[in-house]
Amino acid sequence: MPIAELFTRENIHSLPFPSTEDGEYARRYLLPLMGDDPQKYIRNVYNTQLMAVKVGETIIPITASDFHPQNTYTVSPYSHYVSYGAFEEVKHLNNKFAEIAVKFVMTPVSWYFRFAELDKVVFVNNYLLSTNLYPSVNSDQLSALSEALIRWYPDRAIVFRSVDQKKNPHIYETLEGLGYDLVLSRQVWYMDPVAALKTRQCKEDVRVLKKAGYDVVSGRDLSDEELHRAVELYNLLYLQKYSYYNPQFTFDLLKLAREQDILHMYGLKKNGKLNAIMGFFVRNGAMTQPLFGYDTSLPMEEGLYRLLTLVTLQEGVKRGLLVHASGGVGKFKKVRGGESVTEYNAVFTKHLPRRRQLPWKLIGRVSDAAIPYFKKMDF
Repeated sequence: MPIAELFTRENIHSLPFPSTEDGEYARRYLLPLMGDDPQKYIRNVYNTQLMAVKVGETIIPITASDFHPQNTYTVSPYSHYVSYGAFEEVKHLNNKFAEIAVKFVMTPVSWYFRFAELDKVVFVNNYLLSTNLYPSVNSDQLSALSEALIRWYPDRAIVFRSVDQKKNPHIYETLEGLGYDLVLSRQVWYMDPVAALKTRQCKEDVRVLKKAGYDVVSGRDLSDEELHRAVELYNLLYLQKYSYYNPQFTFDLLKLAREQDILHMYGLKKNGKLNAIMGFFVRNGAMTQPLFGYDTSLPMEEGLYRLLTLVTLQEGVKRGLLVHASGGVGKFKKVRGGESVTEYNAVFTKHLPRRRQLPWKLIGRVSDAAIPYFKKMDF
């Protein structure tokens, strides 16, 4: 059985990062975020300690969080399921009756979740991003990691983020076998970029890009001023249009991305002005783009979302990668060959007192009822 070793801010520089692609990425990402403070890079990470576990030759980041009302959902199940998942999502339905009904039901539930310390968790494989792709990890490593986490954190729920049966079925099966409950997180989309670029819609996207007058530029060539603009573009889409519970990236994160390749960034510029930005990272044969934004004040005819998606798919083809296209905009992704997949939080609470287990049992019941509905919908 592999040995799991825990590294905190105090001893992270003694961690022997493996000389692998994933090990080097973990070093470039975790050393600055743990050495400074995660809030320097992602503004709405509160009451959270970022750490790293070395299990065998694999590095897994973990976060230990406590409740804060403005925490990003990537470190807070309360923000995920209540603040964002219930109170904010219902607003997008533009249905006042539904909004009132949800508030009526969820307000006492939210009080109960806070009383029962739902947010007293350790999130596993958490890079503080919307999607956390898994490195190559086997069942023995997962078992050793789980056993160690329960020993280290006897008072916290253990939650593996971003588990699905498409890209990492063995992780799903192993954790289920270890007694984890698989609780609905969201519906996500995978895209085979080779197949996607053959669809009629993507061929039309290629024509739009040629006519639109945009230049595709590398993030390495962006100035500091343009990086500030990139943060603004991300904020316009993910914060102002969707939710402030999404990770609030800072200039320092994008500067780190530019200088250390923690995100491969590409922008769309017209007449010398940056109007759209995307950034992705690669792990274990897949890529995902947590940085995505554009000038939402421009006419829809500009097609900036579809052009960013096109650039993403083209990069996927160049690198021979499967594209994890995250959640949302389901119809758009479906007509471009996207496959809808249920993503789970794998949750272990059996070592906790019953009152601490009950909130997760309630979420699990709702999750089981909601999954068939989510599978039918093009979110």
